[in-house]
Amino acid sequence: MRPLRLLNPVLFAAGLCVLIVSASPACGGSDYVWWEGEDFATSTFPKNNPFSPASLGANAQLLSGGNWLNANGKTGIQPPTASWKIVVPADGDYAFWVRKFWKHGPFKWRFDSMPAGEWRECGPDAALADDTQLKKFVNANWVSLGSVQLPKGARTFQVELILGNGKDWGAGFDCFVLSKGPFTPNGKTRPGVKTGKADDGYFAFEPDSDTFRPDALLDLRFLNEPVAGQNGFLSRHGKDITLGKQPGGDTKPARFWAVNVGLSNATQDRASVDYLARRLAKLGVNMVRFHSPLWSDADPTQIDPKKLDALQYFVAAMKKQGIYTTLSFYFPVWADGQKLGLEGFDGVADKKPFALLYFNPKLQSIHRGWLRQMLTSPNPHAAGTPLGQEPAIGMVEIINEDSLFFWTFSKKSVPAFQWAQLEAIYAQWLTKKYGSTAAAMQAWNGERAPGDAADRPALYEAYHMTAAGVNQGGSGKRKRVGDQVQFLAELQRGFYDTATKYIKNDLKYGGLVVASNWGVADPAMLNATERWTYTAGDVMDSHGYFEADHKGDGSAYSVRVGHTFKDIAPVTVPSLLPLRFQQVADYPQIISEIGFTQPNRYRADAVFLSSAYGALQGVDGMFFFAVGSNYLLDASIQKFQVASPAFVQSFPAAALAYRRGDVTEADPAIHQAVPLPDLWGMKGGFGWSQDALDQFRAKDVPPGAAIAGQVDKIDSLTSYIGPIVRTYGPDASQSAQRDLPRYLNRDAKTIASLTGQLRWDYGKGLAVMDTPCAQGAAGFLAAAGTIATSNVRVAMANDYGTATVVSLDGLPIAQSRKVLVQVMTQDQPTGFRAEGGVVKDLGAAPFGIRKVAGSIELLSAGSGAAAKVTAVDSNGYATAAKVATKPTAGGVRIDLLPDVLYYVITRP
Repeated sequence: MRPLRLLNPVLFAAGLCVLIVSASPACGGSDYVWWEGEDFATSTFPKNNPFSPASLGANAQLLSGGNWLNANGKTGIQPPTASWKIVVPADGDYAFWVRKFWKHGPFKWRFDSMPAGEWRECGPDAALADDTQLKKFVNANWVSLGSVQLPKGARTFQVELILGNGKDWGAGFDCFVLSKGPFTPNGKTRPGVKTGKADDGYFAFEPDSDTFRPDALLDLRFLNEPVAGQNGFLSRHGKDITLGKQPGGDTKPARFWAVNVGLSNATQDRASVDYLARRLAKLGVNMVRFHSPLWSDADPTQIDPKKLDALQYFVAAMKKQGIYTTLSFYFPVWADGQKLGLEGFDGVADKKPFALLYFNPKLQSIHRGWLRQMLTSPNPHAAGTPLGQEPAIGMVEIINEDSLFFWTFSKKSVPAFQWAQLEAIYAQWLTKKYGSTAAAMQAWNGERAPGDAADRPALYEAYHMTAAGVNQGGSGKRKRVGDQVQFLAELQRGFYDTATKYIKNDLKYGGLVVASNWGVADPAMLNATERWTYTAGDVMDSHGYFEADHKGDGSAYSVRVGHTFKDIAPVTVPSLLPLRFQQVADYPQIISEIGFTQPNRYRADAVFLSSAYGALQGVDGMFFFAVGSNYLLDASIQKFQVASPAFVQSFPAAALAYRRGDVTEADPAIHQAVPLPDLWGMKGGFGWSQDALDQFRAKDVPPGAAIAGQVDKIDSLTSYIGPIVRTYGPDASQSAQRDLPRYLNRDAKTIASLTGQLRWDYGKGLAVMDTPCAQGAAGFLAAAGTIATSNVRVAMANDYGTATVVSLDGLPIAQSRKVLVQVMTQDQPTGFRAEGGVVKDLGAAPFGIRKVAGSIELLSAGSGAAAKVTAVDSNGYATAAKVATKPTAGGVRIDLLPDVLYYVITRP
């Protein structure tokens, strides 16, 4: 046995070194017991050490104590065991955690004080509470083992691996902790310990666990209903999503500041789920999108009861904090067509059942079965109320990221047997339209396609439905492709219509249904068609990500040493941002996945821009992808990352301004009427065009006026002027667009909103918001000098960041008695290093935030002498930090502290 590493105070009992550390007051003064995996008393683990400190190089320091107990081997041996000697400081109920090697090495465990023969298990589906990459495919993760009742005194703790038959195995144990107080998983950091580690120019972001005290100066829980759905289901009223019937029978429009979560969040211990719900509400979140499969690994045609139970508890926990849940339960990428029993997948390399849900009866039956089990099973955590009868279920999504118009509509992705089945349905459709397939071929001027049969014309793959594909042939091909597009669109919309009616009529669900959210092979040719199919549901949805030229093996889902990237500020590239929407009239619009991926040091402006320009366009829900740690404190850099401080800690001001509607929704900048025959005629013109302003320059348009008539080109920056709204016919001449050059100057690289509340200089990388209740700026602040809005003067020395001032009481800033000042700069894990755009070191916890420098002046109706300025910590509580202020003729100036992100200003 190696000697235990000791921290004061140290107790010795029964001749054993036992570690008991008194936590800081921030953790409630509770004690914890921590022991290292490698400091075992006994072990039958094989002596091989495949991921020893020597194999990890410098990353060994990411392990607690720089080492761990790990090994691998073949089954057929006795399951390896290990034991440790500890001392429990007092009788009580302890939260128990292990930091281990990912989901590898399922094991059973016990303390000697437990009843004889009682073991508990940590299975291969263990929920990972955080993540630290040690090397490629080797990660250390905290896993909750639940709570355990232990008596005071010397104890023996044992583990035994659970080995599957005929399989290789691997396992690793870094450390264990018993805690009577809050424990926030965050790399190798012990409870209550602040390392203070930060790179030069940064401060360490190491917040205390939030105890949700009532004296918080910044807590947006009040924005949510006391209980989500307390007045009934969400409903659609024209283009708005409204809360259930309010007192008096009125409806109340609502916007949703939301995040994506999954089973990894829902299957955490219940205390962690409750913490996430309360923390999200505090930050201004009022909806989550649960995005995970629920089916059983053993039988994927059936819902797994344990997974469903985790979801049911999760929904109940969110509901208590006024947070709605959207259910996303089917994504073809998660599924295996062969395991689902679908024909044609034997011997096929890609077993993902893309496109099949739209026409395959067996998969449609399985899909309905999932829905039925998910929505009608009694919820034991909500007095038996099933999710389908639960008003806190805001939306149900039919399918995620699939379409008959995307590149996956190909013979590579759809097995030959299934492709033939679809062609048979197509032949029936053609016969109904033309009288026979021969007549259809004649209407196409004899246009032939590979695979044509006399009674069954072949379907083209996705490429042929693009402009390039259509233009490879003459009028006959255009007509033939148009017929195929009409057939596929009616088939896809027909499925959505049938599924929506099943959910609402058969399963009695009272909320909103979302069809899908995917892109198409050629947006200018097919986007309007795709969105038309969604009109069978209640809500228009889309997905969008901004990626900073990230490349390398596995870069689609991970960040690794050796990957290349560029630090690109979203504020400099508006045409590349996922903040441009082509909406459908009288339908709410959401973006259920929006992400600004890592690595990229310039991410803080993304939250500011999402809030401001989502509100300008009247978008009803912004769903950021995705939550990692339930404590919203990630230990390492992740590809899709909400819980890095520059992102999630930017939520409060942005969420408040967005949900309150501080940025006025503009009138449509473009109204586009699209007759359905134009879609089937493959006319295109329904996407972005860089030369769309030319038609304005060629005409004499009075300032503020509009051009009436068909819109066949849409400038890619129009959404930042005002909404783009589309209707489906019947007359394209009913279209109109505003005098766009008045607001958009491509030469100067500036954009102004129709409302006059937003201005954007993307050449300089600066966006400014100026409304009565919310004002501020984002981007390259230092170069801009003093930035003036109606009631705020921002003077930042930081090269890049955001500064936002919002009224907390709903009064205009000039009269508000409680104002939030929020700033943010760059962040990165401590030790993160890149050279020449190549990742050299991923760094580790804690994240650091670049130190803040500058001042903000607030102008008000009277003198600033009576204003009280309080520095607030990341949990919203007042700190003792002294803030230097100076009354000015128009208000008060605040000299920003280097390590403070929030200030609350109160006026008498």
